[in-house]
Amino acid sequence: MKPSADPLVLKSRPGVGDSHPQAPQWRAVNVRLMEGADIEGKIVYAGPKNWQVVEAFILSPAA
Repeated sequence: MKPSADPLVLKSRPGVGDSHPQAPQWRAVNVRLMEGADIEGKIVYAGPKNWQVVEAFILSPAA
């Protein structure tokens, strides 16, 4: 799986263990919040064969 070109738009703040919205077999192993940036933070997802992908995210209650 490749990282999304645009940040993920999530309804609520993600947590460790949450699945990727487009690939449920991938699970969050690290969530970093960022202040003063265009994004809310970054999520590191782990998938098959110990592969990892980093996704940026923003929060939107209407997502």
